[in-house]
Amino acid sequence: MKKYKVAVITRTKDRKILVQRAIKSVLGQTFGNWIMVIVNDGGNKEEINELAAKYGDKFGDRLLIVHNKKSLGMEAASNIGIKSSDSEYVVIHDDDDSWHPLFLQKCVQFLDSNPYPSVAGVITYTIRVIERLENGKLITEREEPFNLWLKSVNIFRMASNNVFPPISFLFKREVFDKIGYYRDDLPVLGDWEFNLRYISKYDIFLIPEKLAYYHHRLETKEGIYSNSVVKDDNKHKFYDALLRNELLRQDLEKNVIGMGYLVNISKSFEDIHSQIYPIERFFNRLRSINWFRKLIKNLILKSPK
Repeated sequence: MKKYKVAVITRTKDRKILVQRAIKSVLGQTFGNWIMVIVNDGGNKEEINELAAKYGDKFGDRLLIVHNKKSLGMEAASNIGIKSSDSEYVVIHDDDDSWHPLFLQKCVQFLDSNPYPSVAGVITYTIRVIERLENGKLITEREEPFNLWLKSVNIFRMASNNVFPPISFLFKREVFDKIGYYRDDLPVLGDWEFNLRYISKYDIFLIPEKLAYYHHRLETKEGIYSNSVVKDDNKHKFYDALLRNELLRQDLEKNVIGMGYLVNISKSFEDIHSQIYPIERFFNRLRSINWFRKLIKNLILKSPK
């Protein structure tokens, strides 16, 4: 098996319009030492094979297609794609997301010269793209920051929830030897659970550039083209509680303060912040209004000393 610098793992099922965009995203990278592994998780074989033929000249030998006879789920599909390839680095490129052309170049460049022994992965800033599917075409409605507030990735913050999507995370393949693969018993939140195990052992470097695009189709709540975070919101909430309980039980059984305590305490702080944030945002908007600032200034000047 030929070894590439990066294995780009894409899971898909009957979403030809989306996976075609993902293919263009990968082919558009300025860095070219990669292999794209498309795991067709129980979907239509002909559609994927047609796309492979359509872009065959551009791929050359940099495309591997794995057809699962039946759907095994997102995380199982990820594991199959990873184990079917050989590379120094790995990234999960979901079929509905995309990259800036410089994403791989910037991330590989950092990891190749990485001066920090504890760092085994790198992320970039992410932009959330709100889009809709209309007559077989993807139409962008707006773009908004997803995590531009992030200055670094620490264990406590990650314990609250995912601070970055898979599309923005390139990491060393060797981490699988230490922490294992994705949990294929999780229908959702498998990336967060993996990231918790990752950050328990390794650090993540942040490149503060907007190079990853996290696409959401908020209006498409049903069907094959919906987002799991939109369509399966209740399932996300259930498995979120399940994972936090599971980790806390492990701590309780061992009588230690570990990840179980962290994911539950940090969640409490996040809930409090979500209640305070609207008030904070309201006052921040007031402070940005000139007449309001002048009014406050005049009130302070006129107040008795």
